[in-house]
Amino acid sequence: MNQKYKRLLDNRSDDNDFWPSFTDVLSTILLVVLLFLMAIIISREDVLAEKERKIDEQEEIINYFVGIHSDIIEDLEAEFSQTELKIEIDKETGAIKFQNDLLFETGKEQIRQVFKNDLAVFIPAYFSILYGKYSDHIAEVVVEGHTDDVGTFMNNLELSQRRAFSVVQYILSDEFGDFPHKELVKDNITANGRSKSQLKYLEDGKTVDRENSRRVEFKFRLKNAENIEEVIRELNTSTNQ
Repeated sequence: MNQKYKRLLDNRSDDNDFWPSFTDVLSTILLVVLLFLMAIIISREDVLAEKERKIDEQEEIINYFVGIHSDIIEDLEAEFSQTELKIEIDKETGAIKFQNDLLFETGKEQIRQVFKNDLAVFIPAYFSILYGKYSDHIAEVVVEGHTDDVGTFMNNLELSQRRAFSVVQYILSDEFGDFPHKELVKDNITANGRSKSQLKYLEDGKTVDRENSRRVEFKFRLKNAENIEEVIRELNTSTNQ
């Protein structure tokens, strides 16, 4: 009899030993899960912090180059506001437009004297600003020729290219004479014809403004411009995710 009760008591003791063991296992599992979740949260916070840091760096780079671009435009506006040149400065891009029917002979690329007189005032001041204070940032200067919508695209392309080339050829010629940074300009200036691809329109948005469409534009491009565009794309992607 005593052996029988002893076995019963022994069995009860074994059952009681089971539950503390199961509780320990469950606690361990919960602890592991909790640690795993904490690791995920910390990892997520690190990713977000790195993302914010990268965005801050990208914004700093963009702001730096935007600031330089804006400073150049402000200096150009200040410089040419003191002259009587009939030019327009795009406040966004810094493109400077010569626009009227006195630039070239009709349908030709020969520069008229009145335009030569304007260039004699414009060129020294323009390149003194670009290659003086901002020489480390200027990649190139582009002279663009534009036509109105009269005639075929190809004929206008040829004419606009000849006119742009004629301007570059003239300002680099001995006839034009010397001006600040002329040798540097020779290595960094190009001529492009745009035909009628960028027409100007009247207020109705439909009627071509032929007088304003016929023009020559001077544009500057900053170094690493492609890299900045890539940074902007990356920033837009990061902020949209």
